[in-house]
Amino acid sequence: MRTRTILISALILLTGRIINAQEYKIPVENPKEARLQLDSFSGKLTIEGYGGNDIVVTPADPIEPPAERAKGLKPVYPGGRTDNTGMGLSVQKDGNRVSISYLLSYTQQREFALKVPEEIALIISSGCENIGDLYISKMKAEIEVQNCYSLNLQQVSGPLVLNTISGDINITFGAMNTQKPFSINNVTGEIDITLPSNFAADIEMETMTGSMYSDFDFRNEDKDMMRDDGGRLTSRLNGGGTKLTITSVSGNIYLRKGE
Repeated sequence: MRTRTILISALILLTGRIINAQEYKIPVENPKEARLQLDSFSGKLTIEGYGGNDIVVTPADPIEPPAERAKGLKPVYPGGRTDNTGMGLSVQKDGNRVSISYLLSYTQQREFALKVPEEIALIISSGCENIGDLYISKMKAEIEVQNCYSLNLQQVSGPLVLNTISGDINITFGAMNTQKPFSINNVTGEIDITLPSNFAADIEMETMTGSMYSDFDFRNEDKDMMRDDGGRLTSRLNGGGTKLTITSVSGNIYLRKGE
């Protein structure tokens, strides 16, 4: 019994080494001045900010080796790009600009998790053929997203420029960066945003076929969630300040008061 336990433990340790060996690290010399661009990922993508200086890319599942017939051959990808990570990704670095492109077909969805310096700016773009929701947390710099599915952001500072076609947008802010305007837009889906209660903003909200709800005091009325049946609302929060634009074509907008 003891021998069997030792063998199982050894197998678990070996598997752990195999999975950990699939991490791909990209050093960033000055995250505050750097930009990370992510293109055409297909599958769930999770990005978490941390206090380090490396971009760490990890696939959710071990990467399978190529088919037997492909031995001795190299994968061929559109545009002549090369997989220099062993994960189906192409990484290019030009000074403080890092770009990571997903090389596999949109039918070959693969889930990735990235740990990135919390002060690096993010630019993320993906076409509607690339199915997958996006999760971002603990980022302190600018985030720009153009995709077609759900966006989920937690404890971010901004500024934000978010655009999606068919998915919900859920955002909870931490301490906000108010140097630039914020723009949050979707076509079909709900927008649910939690702002710091003391955030000073010039706000514009608009939805064509949905409704708008908030517990901020736009009209000095009661403190319950206020409803406005469609249309457009322009107001100031806490005396006004940063420009905040929120629009949805077909979906409700929820603007919540955080701490």
